[in-house]
Amino acid sequence: MRAAKFKRPGCHSSGWVLFSLLLVLLLFSQAFAAPGEQSGVKITILHLNDTHGHIIPFVNKSTGDQPVSGAAYFSEMIKHERAANPGGALLLSAGDMFQGTPESNLFHGRSVIEVMNYLKFDAMALGNHEFDWGQDVLREIIASAAFPVLSANITGGDGKYFDSVKPWIIIKRKDIPIGIIGLTTPETQYTTKPGNLAGLAISSPESVLPSLIKEVRAKGAALIVVLSHLGLDEDRKLAAAVPGIDVIVGGHSHTVVHNPVIEAGTIIVQAGCYGEYLGVLDIYFDPAGGKILKYTQKNELELVKAGPKAKSDPGAAKIVEKYESKVRGEFSRVAGNTSVDLVRQAREESNIGDLIADAMRESTGAQIAFQNGGGIRGDILQGPITLEAIYTVLPFDNLLVSMDLTGEQVKNLLEHCIDTDKILQISGLKVEYDPSGPDGSKIVSIIIDEKPLDPAASYRVTTNDFLAAGGDRFTDFTQGRNPVIGSNLRDAVSEYIKKHSPIETRTQGRITFKKKEGPSGN
Repeated sequence: MRAAKFKRPGCHSSGWVLFSLLLVLLLFSQAFAAPGEQSGVKITILHLNDTHGHIIPFVNKSTGDQPVSGAAYFSEMIKHERAANPGGALLLSAGDMFQGTPESNLFHGRSVIEVMNYLKFDAMALGNHEFDWGQDVLREIIASAAFPVLSANITGGDGKYFDSVKPWIIIKRKDIPIGIIGLTTPETQYTTKPGNLAGLAISSPESVLPSLIKEVRAKGAALIVVLSHLGLDEDRKLAAAVPGIDVIVGGHSHTVVHNPVIEAGTIIVQAGCYGEYLGVLDIYFDPAGGKILKYTQKNELELVKAGPKAKSDPGAAKIVEKYESKVRGEFSRVAGNTSVDLVRQAREESNIGDLIADAMRESTGAQIAFQNGGGIRGDILQGPITLEAIYTVLPFDNLLVSMDLTGEQVKNLLEHCIDTDKILQISGLKVEYDPSGPDGSKIVSIIIDEKPLDPAASYRVTTNDFLAAGGDRFTDFTQGRNPVIGSNLRDAVSEYIKKHSPIETRTQGRITFKKKEGPSGN
């Protein structure tokens, strides 16, 4: 049997014409559908964090020999990204922008503020290091900023927010109201000198955020962004504990998050530190459904390449040159030279840490010296050592403090530091750890003057005034007896370099870790 032949309507068939018109209308409506109905409204969140005064390019040996960072270079990148999404981009900072380099420290962050004002930042979270120069200087910095500074969990005794700081703002991009809430790490209480927080209290983020999200939503925010200076681990905990956060733009832990982290449906990003990366998060938001349809899932960070072949922004370059020229003469002076690269190590002994601790001990005549790893902010490459390099490595205005501690207190300090992100750098003793040991018992041995440390004996110890005040929770320093304040830490290191150049410091086994024993063979 032959199959029945399908009869096509003639060209003048009204049914066929109607069908064709409906098909065209359908295709037309899909092609010109409102963005929120199909692909979403594109919003670009550009972000930086923890630049610590770095507006001049530098070489980071851990990422290669190519210069990175520099305000003129990340400024050009920001202009490019804004042009790619006209009217849809916002620029955010997650804090710790100022303290860290001569061109910023000498002017109390004025150079960085000028760059940020030039770039028209939309908001900045208050970081812990914003308090390093005291509250009066911080008020001056905030007053000179042409953008809002945010922190919802720092208040005074009267319950009011710190001067001129706002808990949140709402910004519109492409008619999408975006609520931005700022948070500061509670660690500020022990990562800055105690007097710098006089009269202020820091609440836990989890205790203040839920009500603020409701408040900001009630004011019309369709999208909630938390601008966080808490650190990546704390950001993840926050996202898991508090519903309703669309995006967390983070800082504080200096984490290079190439691919956004998702926690309980919240997108979490962070752009390393020192201006090495610019974060570029594209999200596509459905205003009708009130949700994010898609977002940048990989390679969210763009490396800020510097050098003659990289494009730079003349306006930002002019600001940088103004401040660089002011410090160039004095800080180009050579204190000595090194025949090896002096490089930081966060979780182990480093040769730059050994050098600094040795300089501290030589300056004071103490038996033992301790330097917090987090206070070492740069590396020194082989060759001449300028005052600028020393200042960049040691940006904080620390003084040496010597005291008497018992062997038991010294042991407690070493035991505590194995649980921190950046262990203490030491001089005058050797310590072996067993990381697999129980908490409080990870030390295998402590040797001083070729003898085991005596818990009951008294030892003369030198450290910096940040640790001496109990910074980073090293509270045993606060129990020291017969304290004596010495010279500036940078001056002690400069004198040591001058005296001992050429520097050939290599790690000496001061901090070692017990190796796991493998299965024995036959």
